[in-house]
Amino acid sequence: MIVESLKGPITPNELAAFKAHIAAVNVPDHNDGNIWVYGNPGKIIEACGLMYEATGDKAILDRMLYYCDAALAGRNDLASEKDGGQRPTWSGKIDPVWPSSKAGVKPASAGVAVGSVLAHILYGAKVILANPTIWNETVGSGNPHSFGATYKERALKYVKECDYVADSWMLPTFVRADKKFYFPGPPNDYKPGEAVPWNQICMFTNGLVRLAECHDLLKDAPEKSKLYTDLVKVNFDWFKSTVVHGTSAAGTPVWKFKYALISRMEDTNHFAYDSEGMYLAYINGKCGVTLQDMTIMANTYFDVVLTTVKDGKFAGNVDGSTGTGHAGGDNYVRDEYIYLADIRKDQFNKVGEIEQAAKKIAVSPQITARLLWLKNKRFKAGM
Repeated sequence: MIVESLKGPITPNELAAFKAHIAAVNVPDHNDGNIWVYGNPGKIIEACGLMYEATGDKAILDRMLYYCDAALAGRNDLASEKDGGQRPTWSGKIDPVWPSSKAGVKPASAGVAVGSVLAHILYGAKVILANPTIWNETVGSGNPHSFGATYKERALKYVKECDYVADSWMLPTFVRADKKFYFPGPPNDYKPGEAVPWNQICMFTNGLVRLAECHDLLKDAPEKSKLYTDLVKVNFDWFKSTVVHGTSAAGTPVWKFKYALISRMEDTNHFAYDSEGMYLAYINGKCGVTLQDMTIMANTYFDVVLTTVKDGKFAGNVDGSTGTGHAGGDNYVRDEYIYLADIRKDQFNKVGEIEQAAKKIAVSPQITARLLWLKNKRFKAGM
């Protein structure tokens, strides 16, 4: 893949290179270890969605649905045992989830991160529902799982199945009476009774935001849309109530916050998901996330993390410190952070130059697509 320039529209060469890349990336042959949550198979769905929004190229949409179909078909209760499904979770049931544990682990682990899989699949539904001119056309990549022959039928199937996961698994399992997201107690053995970490809350909210947006486009369930966005608002209000306000060396307002309610400082691996989750809630417009909130998040990344370099890597924590493991820092900009350059527009070129220097463009569809999508958005805005 290539980015020929950081200014102007998406070029024919950039588009052709992206399409050639995704045509060669097949779906995984397994469905464990959160591969559809934050692995490349899940992220390539986001990449395709952004590129389709930017270009309207139906071949990209068809490839996106190829991945969405595989993700949905791999759901634990839908997949056969031979294909990695039918695995009892800690609840003792074959729940509608994408297990986070490897095949063979009993019981299968599953948590709120499945919201991220919903978000990926629902992105396919959303871009279809936003374009009624294609609704009655036949999906170009076929209908291998019998999810619907036309684009609208496919979108409706995605929404129905994602509603089912939200309503039968996620909301009754992880939402307390005060609408905050907490892990249940035993027999769940992952952080039983604890508050969900912020990055996983964002994975949950991403699915709810896109479910609400699909129902808004369909105009079919205003009560569901309100339920989902109200939950998102409560949890981001909760997050904002816990941050410590500060000022960067550049004089901009920034936040310090922990990985979870009672935990260590948030690292820049997980901060990426916090940033993406807040951005998706912000552009939804109904979730209580403001431009001021997003600006402070962007300041925290650009004026603290990216301005602190140690041993060739940017800071590994949101306070500018660096540790080990997830807090070890990066020499590139994680794809989720590229959304923040839509808020701090002065940082876009810097982000692109960092990605080029780290040689991420050729190999990362999620980074390349986000750069090209934002470049195209800036071009349309006259930038």
